[in-house]
Amino acid sequence: MPTIPAPLQALLDDPATQLEGTDVELRLPIGRTLLNEVLDARPADTPVEELLLDPEANNLVNLHLGVKAPVLGSVRRKITFRPKGSVSFPNQPWLHFDITDGFKMFDKPIIKLMQGQIAERLPKGIELTSDHLRLHVPALLTSAGYQALVPLIKNLRLTSEANVLIIQLHLKA
Repeated sequence: MPTIPAPLQALLDDPATQLEGTDVELRLPIGRTLLNEVLDARPADTPVEELLLDPEANNLVNLHLGVKAPVLGSVRRKITFRPKGSVSFPNQPWLHFDITDGFKMFDKPIIKLMQGQIAERLPKGIELTSDHLRLHVPALLTSAGYQALVPLIKNLRLTSEANVLIIQLHLKA
């Protein structure tokens, strides 16, 4: 794993001090290629065989997912999400995505039936139902070792255009 340069490490270790007085709003477009390179860096010991994001116009994101499921074997789906709302701290810490398409006839009842098992297997901070996906941003940042960034995030919103996921972020230290 590459070494993080000292100034960046200092920023990550104590962002409130390093960024004191900062009040910045940014719009960060991330292309499909970079998104999928990041997703390819997932641990090899997961049942996920394929994981690709395909942002579309009109604020839709397709997730191409292939997993090895017990009893069923390989399962592949293209699931369409629509980001909804924004994260604002501390009142609303969840990024919410409605699932608009992609589940086959028996998928939703199976997900509802296995909801407890699904919740146990997902990392803390990720909630998946047959209707939506929610990401608890503070929990995910904390589990990644970036808890100190949480109080700096005033607003976070995801939108999409064709082949681009757009992160809109307001940071204040």
